[in-house]
Amino acid sequence: MPPKIHHYVPQFYLARFVDDDGHLWVYDKHIDNVFCSSPRNVGCEKGFYTLPELLEIGADVTHLETQFSEIEGEASSIIACWLTQLEQHDRVMIPEVNREVMSQFLVLQLLRTAEAREQLLEFAEGLVQEKIASLPEQDPRADATSLHAHLLWDEELIASMSERIKGMIWVFARNHTTTPFCTSDHPVLIKSKDSKDWLMGSRVFDAGVYLVYPLTPEWILYCKDPSHWTNLLPFDCRVSPVQFTMYMAEHENSGQIGMSRRFVYGNSADFSFTRMFLDLHPESRDPNRERYEYPDDDDG
Repeated sequence: MPPKIHHYVPQFYLARFVDDDGHLWVYDKHIDNVFCSSPRNVGCEKGFYTLPELLEIGADVTHLETQFSEIEGEASSIIACWLTQLEQHDRVMIPEVNREVMSQFLVLQLLRTAEAREQLLEFAEGLVQEKIASLPEQDPRADATSLHAHLLWDEELIASMSERIKGMIWVFARNHTTTPFCTSDHPVLIKSKDSKDWLMGSRVFDAGVYLVYPLTPEWILYCKDPSHWTNLLPFDCRVSPVQFTMYMAEHENSGQIGMSRRFVYGNSADFSFTRMFLDLHPESRDPNRERYEYPDDDDG
């Protein structure tokens, strides 16, 4: 039987954010609730990638889920290798083939979530309203899964986005503070070139932007546009010499909180900073919130 529950955030990834007892702590920002779960039971929806139209032609209705499982297996091994190296060295050896796999993995993770689907639907609805869409009579929400799948199956788009990320400067950073990194149901984020705004959408081609991807509560990966961040070229595949402060860790966490669709994940039941951030940005609790780019609250 094909899997009925489809993860848009991989279980292997979420497993890196569990506590010492194997528990994953979850904050539901829509209802201000904290609960304990497991990587198996979060970051997923029933039939999220199931395409009924494939059933009509006798094809596998869970084809997307199967494809994701394959690249997740490769990404899991690669990240495990990175973390082993990071514990011993300040440099990570990334073969070309691994860089290609991880670039594609990051693109797919950026595009595959429930938040990404919502952004896509809003964009499509805008096109329909403006009579720009090719099928102006179609309601995008009536076929949300197919619309999302069309994006994920766009080989040219995925390839071009992957190539863009592959050519970026990949810098790892370690968080030694008492404030661990959290993650969310939309874990790959994009930051503006001035580091002041978390950007909505898949804007990897914007000049100067960079990707931010927490790997564990202690490690984070940045992928930065080399045309803007030329001073970081010597640190490609290396550990940043910058020492993290509590403020810096909280700032990275603010991106996960603000840009998530609903759930924030961590290795502790303490979500006091999450609540404080949402008190400052109450619109982020609303599932029907007006979407905008979350600014850094501190220009420093």
